[in-house]
Amino acid sequence: MTFRRLLMLLLALGALSPFSTNSQTLNLPPRAINALTGSEFANILWLSPRDNREAWIYEQIISGNVPNWLRTLKPINTASSGHSGTYYVTPDYMAIGSDADYFLIPMTPLLAQRLCDKLGYSLPTRKMVSQIWTNSTVKLKPQPITADPLMISMLYFFDHNYIVGTNRAAFTNAHPLGELVGGDKKDVVISGLIYTNFANASITKPVVIYGWHYQTVTNIQPLYNGHEETYADYSHGIRFVQMSMTVDGGAESITNVLTNPSLAGLLSDETLYPSFTIPKPRYTIAALKPVILNPPRGRDVFRGETATFYVYATGDATLDYRWLFNNTTIPGATNTALIVTNIQSANAGNYSVIVTNQSGSITSRVAILRVKTTDFPTLFADNFDTNSSTNWNIFWGATNGIPDYTVDFAFDYGLTSYIFNDVTSQIPPAPNSPDGSTRAVKLTVNGNDTTASTAAVNLYPKNFSASGNFSLKFDLWMQYPGDAGGLVSTGSTQYAQCGINHFGTTVNWVPPSPTSSDGLWFAVDGEGGVAADYRAYRGVPGGTQVDLTGNLGASGLIATNSTAAVFQTLFPASRFETAGSPGKNWVEVELRQFNNNITWLMDGTIIAQRTNTSVFTSGNVMIGLMDPFSSIANAARECFVLFDNVRVETLTPPIQFESIIQQPDESIALTLSSALGDSFWLDTSTNLIDWQPLTSVSMTNNPVTFIDVSATTRPATFYRARR
Repeated sequence: MTFRRLLMLLLALGALSPFSTNSQTLNLPPRAINALTGSEFANILWLSPRDNREAWIYEQIISGNVPNWLRTLKPINTASSGHSGTYYVTPDYMAIGSDADYFLIPMTPLLAQRLCDKLGYSLPTRKMVSQIWTNSTVKLKPQPITADPLMISMLYFFDHNYIVGTNRAAFTNAHPLGELVGGDKKDVVISGLIYTNFANASITKPVVIYGWHYQTVTNIQPLYNGHEETYADYSHGIRFVQMSMTVDGGAESITNVLTNPSLAGLLSDETLYPSFTIPKPRYTIAALKPVILNPPRGRDVFRGETATFYVYATGDATLDYRWLFNNTTIPGATNTALIVTNIQSANAGNYSVIVTNQSGSITSRVAILRVKTTDFPTLFADNFDTNSSTNWNIFWGATNGIPDYTVDFAFDYGLTSYIFNDVTSQIPPAPNSPDGSTRAVKLTVNGNDTTASTAAVNLYPKNFSASGNFSLKFDLWMQYPGDAGGLVSTGSTQYAQCGINHFGTTVNWVPPSPTSSDGLWFAVDGEGGVAADYRAYRGVPGGTQVDLTGNLGASGLIATNSTAAVFQTLFPASRFETAGSPGKNWVEVELRQFNNNITWLMDGTIIAQRTNTSVFTSGNVMIGLMDPFSSIANAARECFVLFDNVRVETLTPPIQFESIIQQPDESIALTLSSALGDSFWLDTSTNLIDWQPLTSVSMTNNPVTFIDVSATTRPATFYRARR
């Protein structure tokens, strides 16, 4: 779900507990209006590791994100040895999503049992599965997919969900959704085989499966316990059976019936134990420690504004929250959200949250709050909330001459996931975006066809030029496949680009033999692992660009490899999967020209700084993506960059006196603010004619305070700031 949807869901959950206790309906809260659809859910988790995928499934189901047609339970009557009973089952296997767009989701028996325990349900037995199929008004033809290692992946889950959904759609006119369905999956069941008679001697903690009946009574899957309990493939379905049932007109439970020799035959036909009993009709599960699905996000705000930090977590029992500011507990901050009001410079810093239950605790990644003190005049801005393609010129390059790039304006990245240390999360709003705003321009290169080739794409604002003192600023997200450092993947060798003083008429990149280049530009990869992760270039009209990367003096780079201490500190493991590299998190980028000095900053830290000795002193600005290597990433879908809140600002901000206070000793405390990096003189005078310099001021992110102790010996004093 988008972060806007997540917020609505969190608010809804607070008003929906406890769950409904209607005995004939699924014991869940109503589905939130803006909850994920089945397709959106599958898209988010398509590469998610199993354990994290199951944490998402758990949270989606207990929050009520299941179709409405799945909620009304169906009665199944049974009789044995003079006893009769009725139990209630879901009309189909557990699904996530809406009535129109749902996803039948396989899961391990451990997750299925956890959900049953949480909601008051049981899994069926072999006999119950056959009874359910017999009573089904819709008997679908089983549709197996050829077995291979991918059958446990979301790819196969998605394919089979589509196949089953297509088959089910053929019956909806005569048999609407919500009628009892059989034949679409095999069942995960409770059985004596959970704890004995193992089909595989090396697997003593199995999942037991059965069923997948043809449209005759024959079934594909006999009772089988040869897979481990952490196994789930595309063919597995989870059918919930309400724990409460009736026997001979009185109240009973599934567990009591299955462990009672006089009654077990109502629900079981197994002969492992006497009288069809199943002594332990459940899977053994461990408590679920907290899992953070979406950590709090960082942002930039102006003083006086309000910022709210959210965390989306799941786990067993009650979750407790403890928010931290710069690793110190914030008194009273024990909710899922932290609201910081009337923000001042002192509120800037690192925010995180510890989530705890009886089984353990987990600390979120750090979210940085930055406080903006100066609003620069804007020469150009685009937040990509709408399709602004008509405002940009696009140039591309590829050594094989085949266009291999995409530019997606107003791309909604809020429904895009990323895997960070084996945990799947959704990309949050950019630091300079408000809550719920998740649109950007998305760029890809060298991954849209099967031919590996060096490639690039550059974007320039149309009819734009800047000169003098100005800066290009934007929020940047770099997505890469694999784990930290790009491990368990191949071919991720792409660089985000930014440049100034361009003609805006050609692509600037690093092919073997460019025909022309211009401007001053820089590039960075997302996950390190290349000899030069941070790069600097100078264009040459009508010729090959000059690669300044290897010459730190000429490039102004502080270092080129992500292993450098300065990058390890700037992009620490507390915030970034690959320490030293800016991938899989939002970073704020600035490329500044001030008094003929060129400065490249990321998250406020100088990456490169040098005097501009080139002929390029004014012109257009550029954002882009290049792959200087002929290799296709695996998975190519996970290689892209997002640019959000792109703006060009003039660097002539006003200098402001925030306060002038006379101290008890009659000294004067002056607090001034201006732009980050701005330098000026503070002068004093007693007659407004003769001025004397007091001190030079260099601005940081926060206002600067100067104490004029000499004021105690002077008559009436005046102050001014000058550049």
